[in-house]
Amino acid sequence: MLLILCYFYGWIKIKYFNISTNQVSDFNTFSILIPARNEAHVIQKCLEDIVKQNYPHHLVEVIVINDYSTDDTSKVIELFNKEHEGIKVHLVHMHNDAEKRKLKKAAISFGINQAKNKYIILTDADCERETEWLSTLNHFIANTKAKMVYAPVEFKAKNLFEKIQSMEFAGLVGIGAAAIQLKNPNMCSAANLLFEKKVFDEVEGYKGYDGIASGDDEFLMHKVFKLYPNDVRFLKNEKAIVRTSANTSVKELADQRRRWVSKSTKYENRYITAILVGAYFFNASIIINLFMNTKWGLWQLLIKTIIEFLFLFMVLKFFKRTRYLLFLPVAEIFHILYVIIIGVWANMGTYNWKGRSVK
Repeated sequence: MLLILCYFYGWIKIKYFNISTNQVSDFNTFSILIPARNEAHVIQKCLEDIVKQNYPHHLVEVIVINDYSTDDTSKVIELFNKEHEGIKVHLVHMHNDAEKRKLKKAAISFGINQAKNKYIILTDADCERETEWLSTLNHFIANTKAKMVYAPVEFKAKNLFEKIQSMEFAGLVGIGAAAIQLKNPNMCSAANLLFEKKVFDEVEGYKGYDGIASGDDEFLMHKVFKLYPNDVRFLKNEKAIVRTSANTSVKELADQRRRWVSKSTKYENRYITAILVGAYFFNASIIINLFMNTKWGLWQLLIKTIIEFLFLFMVLKFFKRTRYLLFLPVAEIFHILYVIIIGVWANMGTYNWKGRSVK
């Protein structure tokens, strides 16, 4: 609970990036990378949003890395190029079967090798954004000279199940942002991540983490931070938000979170692992106390809820989703149980990711 208060402090310490008071001096060149595996049903909207960006098209290239798709992803992109002018979408295909075990990291590395521009932007095929997204990113790096930028990500939500996920994910974004501000970064998202191409080469890409299914975002951030501790930043501006779909079923959610949690013992910074272990046992202690000492368990739950309410209020205010706090009492029970179950389950057996079985 003290840790959440620290993140609360870190979040409010992040200055809102006001474009009107930060003049742009450089128009940088960007290579936008989209790893895609069986994304035919969503990728067109993602590409439409990118080609509509209010930014000089000749300074931007889009590279879609076809990660052994078995659907019509390639056909959708080829048709998109015929029907749209402006920013060209380059479709490249993974072809080295030996790289398959590296999953998304191999696709990203392959795409970076194809990229020609100074800055790499990672995003996902189901992400949507406003027309000032790229311009806002450019303003930020032109004024801060950051080597890596984590920009905000939001879950789209329609029903209660998705809104609870959206609220929880907003909290994770807030924690990741606050941790960067406090110079002890822990998490970020490759749905909206920017870095200099040469920095990727300087840290030797994903070397040392190739065999881990997830962490294409966090492990890279940790390596960059180690080399440039003052040049990893979070961009706090709503025009930089990308929106992605929440999980539509419990199974999808479980597979996603198992993939995220499966790397918990692989962090070089043992402080992060210690925090995760501590959080696990704290949540477990609430359940134990509710049975063994109900009064103390209820006090734990109440204090936890109040502190998380304060933190989530500030983060959801940025996303303009404070109404989601109405679901916090339900979300607290859901969150405690899911942390306890996934914390163990993620390190056992296999899970499904994009049609692949991953141990």
